[in-house]
Amino acid sequence: MRIWFFLLLICNVAFADEFTDWQTQSYKQSKHLPDLHHAVDVKLLDEMQLPAEFVLKEDRKIGCKTCHGLEIIAETPYDKIDKNAPNFLRKDGYKKLETFCSNCHDKKAHERPNIHLMLNDDGTLKKENCLFCHSEINEQRDKLRPLVDTHLRLPVQKVCLGCHLKTPHFNAVEHTDANLKTLENSKSSARNMKTNLKKTEKEQGVHLPLSENDEVLCLTCHSPHAKGVLGEKNPASNQVNGDIKKGVEYEKHSWSNVMEADKHERLEKIAATLPPYQRLKNEVLLRLPAKDGTLCLSCHEFEN
Repeated sequence: MRIWFFLLLICNVAFADEFTDWQTQSYKQSKHLPDLHHAVDVKLLDEMQLPAEFVLKEDRKIGCKTCHGLEIIAETPYDKIDKNAPNFLRKDGYKKLETFCSNCHDKKAHERPNIHLMLNDDGTLKKENCLFCHSEINEQRDKLRPLVDTHLRLPVQKVCLGCHLKTPHFNAVEHTDANLKTLENSKSSARNMKTNLKKTEKEQGVHLPLSENDEVLCLTCHSPHAKGVLGEKNPASNQVNGDIKKGVEYEKHSWSNVMEADKHERLEKIAATLPPYQRLKNEVLLRLPAKDGTLCLSCHEFEN
């Protein structure tokens, strides 16, 4: 048994070294691209035209200098590359990465409809949008229905993942892995979460659904339906008053340096980076406000 333990330990160390080694090497050395990076050495179709600044390799293949303006970027170790340099991306000045991508890709052709925009200008329901997630349209939307009766096309734990990432924000996985029934029977400080949640539902007049097994879901905190889709008497309709057409908006905040220092060690271990910290300005499709912590206090208890 002890031998197996040491073998597993050695393997884990070896894999950890392999995982972090490429960060200290250049692309030329490791031939490793960061996650979600565009493929390189791909030949472009003849009909695809790039801006003059976007330099291609021989035979119209994409290289590092196609998108990046930094000198010798392919020879520079990843952890030494200045991602905040003005010429890190060609034609600098992008608030969103999608804007950069649209230098080459047709933005309109790659747009996805926002299926959460479920109301027409006259207030009537866009019924076709219901059918992205549901197999049938519910005509009785004034009453709260159990999740098992909502005719979802996928299990409730997976239905959001048809469009959204599993980790759209920090600690998302920790939340969706949480089982309040298990926590309730534990001696941990989180044992009161389900009690707190039910109390919040009653006091705030909202619906914070859990799975049949008391698992936390995306839907526990997020409402998939814009205000006005469900009847006013339905507690599932209550949510923050945000402009869904604008979507989530952020503004710069002085806490950026504090957050960066706090998360630096954890992020370094997983070879990840974060954008600067920004404070929520417009929040949408949340059952309670997150800006002031009301949503968090639905389950969590914090000591002063």
